[in-house]
Amino acid sequence: MQTEQLNTLTPFPFPVTFVCNHPQKWSDLFLSSSDALPDPKKIHSRIITNEDCWIILTYLYLKQRHLNISISDRFIPGEICVVSAIDFRMRQKPFSCFVVGCRSDGHKPVLSNFAIVQNQANVESKTDVLIPHWPQPGLIPRQQERRNRIENLVFKGHEGNLYEAFRSPEFIQELDKLGVRLVISPKPKNQPVQWHDYSDADLVIAVRDLPHKDYLVKPASKLVNSWMAGVPALLGPEPAFVQLRRDALDFIEIRTPQQAIDAIRRLKNEPSLYQKMIANGLERSQDFTVERIVQQWHDVLGGLVAQRYSRWCQRTQVSRIGEFAINVFRNQVARATANYHRHHGYRPISGKIT
Repeated sequence: MQTEQLNTLTPFPFPVTFVCNHPQKWSDLFLSSSDALPDPKKIHSRIITNEDCWIILTYLYLKQRHLNISISDRFIPGEICVVSAIDFRMRQKPFSCFVVGCRSDGHKPVLSNFAIVQNQANVESKTDVLIPHWPQPGLIPRQQERRNRIENLVFKGHEGNLYEAFRSPEFIQELDKLGVRLVISPKPKNQPVQWHDYSDADLVIAVRDLPHKDYLVKPASKLVNSWMAGVPALLGPEPAFVQLRRDALDFIEIRTPQQAIDAIRRLKNEPSLYQKMIANGLERSQDFTVERIVQQWHDVLGGLVAQRYSRWCQRTQVSRIGEFAINVFRNQVARATANYHRHHGYRPISGKIT
């Protein structure tokens, strides 16, 4: 899969299966030889869905370390199975195995025996553990030759996720007065979106007008990726960003276009501050490298999950099915609650209540 030297990790106490619910997209992962598997650094255009981010990438990164894991298009009875919590359903009878559900930004994974979450606010019990989202595969950092130039304000995401005030003609006009243009990564015809390429980015912007409770399931990916790319960020007050903030160099918090304009003007006038933010971000990014996150996955699957799995194995099939039956109802409630909060509630950016 790749030739670089990787840290050696001890095998898991029990085999672990990663469940892929969309095997037609990832047929190359079901080959017999791990040497033939794709390199995560080279498949950024294929990483789109929650399953891609949490199941496929995790499987590939752990398989690179020759851990005792496998991938399947179904649950394996009696084993530890890791799955995207929003992609599996009751008809798959997951009660037959110990399910580790990756919540991503979905509802509380009640049907799982253990949950991996991407926001500290979702750690609600002893069976919830925070593991950061993987950094952007194949990330291309900002060109060092750009030095203190601030010309491109970049948004990495679907255009509709950037609050409309930051896409308005008025904001664009104010940016133009500063010699700055807003760059929203487009999707070229028949080409993947280039969200991994920060080579010409000078500042990152990310402001979403979501209901407050919907913020609580979102990851800090845009901040971490900007750190890794060496690009200072102007971000909305999302909990995931605030959780990571240590000082003013981590990112500049904005809520309005005027605050963004003021921040850009200041960074243009204070190139030393701009460089300090770049250096700080590169330092902070070391806590979120692939190797660090691999170690966290290894510790969780080989530690807490293995311990819980051992207890689960001692239970009768009747007790497992009984608990599952109860959780089916709870899962429906959790799903409905999440759907409601995704569209209703107080929106901190616009100040609206929907």
